[in-house]
Amino acid sequence: MYFLKLNIAFIILFAFYKLVFSNDTFFSWRRISLLGLYVVALLVPGLNCSYWLNTSVEMSSVANEYANVVLPVVTITPNNGTVQNWEAIVTIAYCVVASLLFLRFLWQLFSIFMLRRRCKTTEVCGEKVYLLDQGEGPFSFFSWIFMDPKRHNPKELDEIITHELLHCRQYHSLDILITELFSIAFWINPFVWLLKREVRLNLEFLADNSVLTSGLDSKEYQYHLLGLAYRKNVATISNNFNVLPLKKRIKMMNKKRTKGVAKAKYVLCIPMAVMLLVVSNVEIIAREIAAAANDREVPIVKVERQVTKPLTTLEEKSIKVVSNDMPSSIEKETVEKETVVPQVKENEPSAVTDDESFVEAPEEEQTDQTQKKGKQVVYTVSEEMPTFKGNLLSWLSENIKYPVEAASNGEQGTVIVKYIITANGEVKDPVIVRSISPSLDKEALRVVSVMPRWNPGKNKGKAVSVYYTIPVRFKLQ
Repeated sequence: MYFLKLNIAFIILFAFYKLVFSNDTFFSWRRISLLGLYVVALLVPGLNCSYWLNTSVEMSSVANEYANVVLPVVTITPNNGTVQNWEAIVTIAYCVVASLLFLRFLWQLFSIFMLRRRCKTTEVCGEKVYLLDQGEGPFSFFSWIFMDPKRHNPKELDEIITHELLHCRQYHSLDILITELFSIAFWINPFVWLLKREVRLNLEFLADNSVLTSGLDSKEYQYHLLGLAYRKNVATISNNFNVLPLKKRIKMMNKKRTKGVAKAKYVLCIPMAVMLLVVSNVEIIAREIAAAANDREVPIVKVERQVTKPLTTLEEKSIKVVSNDMPSSIEKETVEKETVVPQVKENEPSAVTDDESFVEAPEEEQTDQTQKKGKQVVYTVSEEMPTFKGNLLSWLSENIKYPVEAASNGEQGTVIVKYIITANGEVKDPVIVRSISPSLDKEALRVVSVMPRWNPGKNKGKAVSVYYTIPVRFKLQ
């Protein structure tokens, strides 16, 4: 999910940049904002602010729609017992392409280092340069400037040195390496490549502007660029003097300078980052709303002892019911209630255990991990929600079997299981909050009870116990 959110963030941020910043002449500000877009795209999908957002009526409405339409459901069919796992195939193919692109990146780096080793050096306009001898165009990489002085007159050499020196002094090669790595990691997203192109082009705008402000003739410089348009480049990760598209560079050189007051629009980056942060938290809030809705339909019941054998009769047990229909700060009194516990065969994982007793944390206390009467607090939502070690849907698809009895009787539907992920990552107390049939319910409980450890949820950096809900759809073809 993080990967998906990050790619969506790149699409939105690229559109935002093109709409707001791409036509001004504040090249240094644009450089900062472009690098900031990468930072926002990388950080925002992983930040959790649901605690501050889940009280908003508008956000709850949006999250409710998301929960009904978008939240993933595991679908199990009786033919092969699992959903065909195409995700593994896609993941392997994706990694293969990314690996090839990374090898190409390393080869380009290696080529530049080898070129530096074999090139002779000289001094041009008071600066050390590495001499090219195969007709390549001038370029720079960090503090190294490569060129062939014999191919240029003194005025052109002055232009090239001024241009490349700005690249070197402002470490433009670092921007290029960052964008290259992002393009490799997210190669499937065309907007990442478009954003890389914008970064490269803006760096050239900066260097061109330094040439013009140094007092050199603008027209002669533009003709010089046109004369180098078809000169061979050594590597795409270097700052090439004749980088394309020249039409945009020349147009920007002749563009009227933007008024300084227009810099105020860069403040818009803050609300854009906040908006992305809110949108990225919709899924977490949606899961909380879905869990709360399930609680209202079937109150969560905690049985005080472990089930060790099948129960065929109803038993009177002392239980505590937690309902979202009441203010969460008011604790309901203990009542007597009839409880039907799914039948569990001996030696099978049971649906409920008495290892630990849990109570649901009141809403106003959900930022602290506290102990109440020796019972561990369980959170409906935490600052950092629990995460499965791997792909949860794939694991469920591989481990759930369609019960033969249910398939024979034509039983199908969505079973919803709610359980606790403890502070040490264990799955505890799975319960059915939406039942279909005894056999389907039992299979859903079985697979949840044998789940491996999760990465636990956290509040203020401390691991806490958190409720989690999984819908499992059993479908007959």
